Amino acid sequence: MLLQGRDHLAEAITSGDQQLLDAWEAAPSSTGSPEWDALLAAVVAHETETAGLPAPAWSRVGPLAGPLLDAWVPEHPFLSPDRVRAQTPDWLREQNIYVPARDLVTA
Repeated sequence: MLLQGRDHLAEAITSGDQQLLDAWEAAPSSTGSPEWDALLAAVVAHETETAGLPAPAWSRVGPLAGPLLDAWVPEHPFLSPDRVRAQTPDWLREQNIYVPARDLVTA
């Protein structure tokens, strides 16, 4: 779901639909997990900043924004934690979140 949301944000950015972009300013409810909240914030901030837009305020500060105090390496079905760390993009590593780049790709 997180990647689907990221893809919808990317489409809003590409299309220049200001109404959709404005909707991303609203802070989402917590997922119930500080780690997933931080990942959501990091992905949204990265997507907007990569496009040259300011990241929504909620993605940079507050309980939904990172970096996490403790490193988070979600369990991976195929990779060891060391390989996950090695394959994590810098922008996530800076948030103390470790997810391999290939797991962030959608078709």
